[in-house]
Amino acid sequence: MNDKKKKNRLWSGAFKLKVVLDIIENELSYSQAARKYNLYLRSGSLNDTLPARWVYQYRLYGKERFYQTPKDYRRNPVRKFHTPSKEVEQSLELKVKHLEMELEYQKITHRQSLKNRNEQTKIPSSQ
Repeated sequence: MNDKKKKNRLWSGAFKLKVVLDIIENELSYSQAARKYNLYLRSGSLNDTLPARWVYQYRLYGKERFYQTPKDYRRNPVRKFHTPSKEVEQSLELKVKHLEMELEYQKITHRQSLKNRNEQTKIPSSQ
């Protein structure tokens, strides 16, 4: 039996940040990033969950998370949530209003088409 203890590979904070920024800026999938940066499991299969976890951590905590030790971020688990700018917020509100109006229009046209279909399928009553 093999007595050697297997060690997990450790990646530096700079490497993690490089991978995350590459994914975000170049719109790479997690699998593409894992292949590009050679993130494979010992079994030889692609480890695409690792870059996904790093992106999640980056979006939730910021880049500082990659430079902390686990003891540091367990002691002080501060989450920084992204707040959109006023322009982005106004743009999103306008988009929501537009989609609400479009939905109402779709409902009206759907009702009208159902009404027309019902009128066409009615058999005239014999008098």
